[in-house]
Amino acid sequence: MQDKGINSTFKKIIYESSEMVFLADDSYPYSIFYANESFEEEIGESLKDKTLVGLGLDINAYIFKEELILSHKKKDYSFKLELPQDSGSNYFLFYKGREVKTHGLPSKKEAYQFFTSKLDLIAIGKYDHLTYLNSTVLPVLGYEAEELLNTNLCPFIHEEDLDRVQQIWKTHQKSQEVAFCEMRFLGKDGIYRNLECSVQFNPETFFLIARDITNRIIQSKNDKKLDSLLDKVPELTKSGKWRADLDSNELVLELATETILAKHLEKGVLTDLFKANFLNQIRESSSAVNPQQEEFEGEIQISEKLNLGYTAFFPDKKRTLVWGIIWDDSLGRKIKNELNFHQRLWVESPEAMMIVEPNGKVFLTNHQMLEFFGFEKDTEISHLKDLNSYFEESDQWSEWIHSSTLDHSITRFTTLLTNEKGKQLTLEVAAKNVAFNDSEYISLSFRNISEKIKLEEKVEASSNFLMNLTEQVPGGLYQMVLNAEGQMNFSFLSKGINSVLGLSSQEIQDFSDISSAISKVHPQDLPQVIMSSVASARKLEPWQCQFRVKSGENNQDYRWVLGAARPQALENGDMVWYGYLTDISKQKEFEAKLDEARMAAEKANQIKSDFLSMISHELRTPLNAISGSVYSLFHDEHTENQKSALNTINFAVDNLIIMINDLLDFQKIEAGKLTIEKVPFNLKNIVDQVLKGLSFHAKDSKNKLELHLSEGLDIAVKGDKTRLSQVMNNLITNALKFTNEGNVDVKIELLEQEKNKVKVYFEVKDTGIGIAPEDQEKIFNDFDQVKPTFSSKYGGTGLGLSITRKLLNLMGGKIGLDSDVGKGSRFFFELEFDLAELELTPPSKVENSTPSFKSLHLLMAEDNEVNSLVLGKIIKKWGYTFERAHNGQEAVEAVKNGKFDCILMDIQMPVMDGFEATIAIKKFSNTPIIALTAAAKLEIMERIDECEFEGFVAKPIDAAELLKKIKEVIAEKSYKA
Repeated sequence: MQDKGINSTFKKIIYESSEMVFLADDSYPYSIFYANESFEEEIGESLKDKTLVGLGLDINAYIFKEELILSHKKKDYSFKLELPQDSGSNYFLFYKGREVKTHGLPSKKEAYQFFTSKLDLIAIGKYDHLTYLNSTVLPVLGYEAEELLNTNLCPFIHEEDLDRVQQIWKTHQKSQEVAFCEMRFLGKDGIYRNLECSVQFNPETFFLIARDITNRIIQSKNDKKLDSLLDKVPELTKSGKWRADLDSNELVLELATETILAKHLEKGVLTDLFKANFLNQIRESSSAVNPQQEEFEGEIQISEKLNLGYTAFFPDKKRTLVWGIIWDDSLGRKIKNELNFHQRLWVESPEAMMIVEPNGKVFLTNHQMLEFFGFEKDTEISHLKDLNSYFEESDQWSEWIHSSTLDHSITRFTTLLTNEKGKQLTLEVAAKNVAFNDSEYISLSFRNISEKIKLEEKVEASSNFLMNLTEQVPGGLYQMVLNAEGQMNFSFLSKGINSVLGLSSQEIQDFSDISSAISKVHPQDLPQVIMSSVASARKLEPWQCQFRVKSGENNQDYRWVLGAARPQALENGDMVWYGYLTDISKQKEFEAKLDEARMAAEKANQIKSDFLSMISHELRTPLNAISGSVYSLFHDEHTENQKSALNTINFAVDNLIIMINDLLDFQKIEAGKLTIEKVPFNLKNIVDQVLKGLSFHAKDSKNKLELHLSEGLDIAVKGDKTRLSQVMNNLITNALKFTNEGNVDVKIELLEQEKNKVKVYFEVKDTGIGIAPEDQEKIFNDFDQVKPTFSSKYGGTGLGLSITRKLLNLMGGKIGLDSDVGKGSRFFFELEFDLAELELTPPSKVENSTPSFKSLHLLMAEDNEVNSLVLGKIIKKWGYTFERAHNGQEAVEAVKNGKFDCILMDIQMPVMDGFEATIAIKKFSNTPIIALTAAAKLEIMERIDECEFEGFVAKPIDAAELLKKIKEVIAEKSYKA
């Protein structure tokens, strides 16, 4: 800095001063050209622009002031200012600089805004009067500030609060501590306001800040009143608070209240509609309350069947606010109802009972007890001694009480009672000690056993007659009694029991306990005897059981016994069985022989089934060779004579196949393994296919075959189309067979249609040889024909019509027959079908999805040389190539090492059969496999399905059917891919 004429002495004085001093030019930007050490340490070192402008100081604002406040780095500094003098000085002098602690305090404007705010009353006073009061006094107390200044405040303070305020004032005025107090201060409208005050005392003055807490006091008072209402709710109830504003339609529910209400509402949801309904009910009830009344009670309708109680009051004088509590006493009512219910059950119990104290004082009696004694229902019995005159022996009650006190189990006594009406009853008295709430009571029950006594007397009186009667009855008679305690004893046994159970006369007399009889029953038969007896007792149904019992002196042998009895329930609760036991050992021996005969018949039937299966297999194997050879010859060149011979052979093979298939169907039906499917098919199409297939047969037999189809049958139904086709085929084939140069008419008629079901009538009528009345039932028997000569003349196994009848029975139909010898026959039946839900539509053709069948490579697994030779010729005729495997193992290896379009798998092969080979191949290849077998056993057919063959063709192989099956399985594989 330039010295500008300042001498060294002056510089030294100001430089070392502890107060800050600096000089600045009198021209803009007012550069600071000199500063002492204190200024440099506090301000100068951190000042980048050492000018008054850099300090943010507008010197023009201080021309007429001798002191200024300078702010720098969030600190405030006070400086004295001396302006340039008229003597020609050209600088400003800033001296006596020091830091002032004003930073963070409000500005005058902020302080003014604070004192004039409407948040709190702010006052300054002296002694007992105010010297300053902010404007908040007007909205809070209604006074202008001047009305309370320099005025004694004691008259404005509530008389109940004045002493306490004066005491606080005196105590804290001396200590000059901050005092806190609450007082009621009179407003200009004559209403006291609750003020919460804090006062800071100085020696001569005080500072007061007061806040109006009137609303808070009123709120607290109302909250306490609301809490006090909870003490008024009934016991065992759940309660909750609520607050309603009727002007703004606001409803506030505490969580407990919401829980109570939600429990009774649908889906547990408090909807806006429900809250509006709640408010409307409160509004309606409060409008009817007397203006002088603050509290009121009522009920809120929660639903059509439920109202909940409430108590409410008005927390404000306008009565626009309503506060209250609501309670749910459903639990209390439930407990009360349960108590009333149990008490009612006890009072109305059919068992006569009373509760007494150990001294004999009567505590409680029920109606049945009073009725036993002939008293009215409102009769009160004070002590058991009052009943002495009614019993055969007086003071019996003391024995009942004494015994129950000694033994806490149930004790029983029998006594004779003559009641108030003179009626005599025999009673069984049961006594039991009961402890409750540190007190002891004796429970007494009285049961009328007069009928039981009379029954026993009656039985005893007629015992001689019964003895004479029962001695003449084969076997033995008995009477068994089951009492209410579960004890079971024989009350009567006839002498005939000794012959059944092998007892002596002395043993019969001691034979009363049921356990003695049970001990003689064979251990294997004992569960059956007990379970059947229990079932008879529970259902009150007659009991019958066959079992073995010990007999003889050593009890080593067992004899078969038939036991039967009928239970009877007595009015007193006992149950009596009247029954008999008889020896059925000879009958059992006869049944054993019948059982042996049945087993022999079943074995013979199994042998027959195995025989049929074996015959079927043995016939199919050579037929397969014949059928395949004929098929190959048909595709070779041949003369007309050869063609005729081939047709004859083919016809014979077809007939043999039909006979074999009939045997297989018969075997399935006999074994119960044939099931009827329910799959959708078109009824008209199936009938057309059957007739189309038999048209050649009709021409060959020179018969006219016609179909008469009624309207409405071109429909989709659910049923077994294969079995229906078989039935129609059997009937029409028979008609053509037994008719020559005549007519065969097939009639299909829709009888009725209701909703999703239809009933259809089927008829096959011919003009053939007819059937005599005595033979009409015979033709439906197994392996039976009208005459033995028919077999040689017309052929057949005699199973066709038998199978037809059984198939129709399985499908829910019944075949009928009308026939006259020489005129013809009419077979007819009706079937009911379910309509298919969706119409059958032919499968849509997908372009480029059908595989080519021009050149296929097949694997043939066949161990029989003849069959493989014939099948190989057939495959070559189709133009396909093939490889042969001699057993299942070779077939598996061939598939692993080569690629085939389809596998033809024989079932019965050495090393590894077709089933095992197929299972092995399926693990690593998805090549379709068709089973080829001549076996007809049901087990084999079921195993074919289990091993997941894609197809099955029975031997003898129909070449056309096999080719069709090959194409089907390959096409299906291509479609899935």
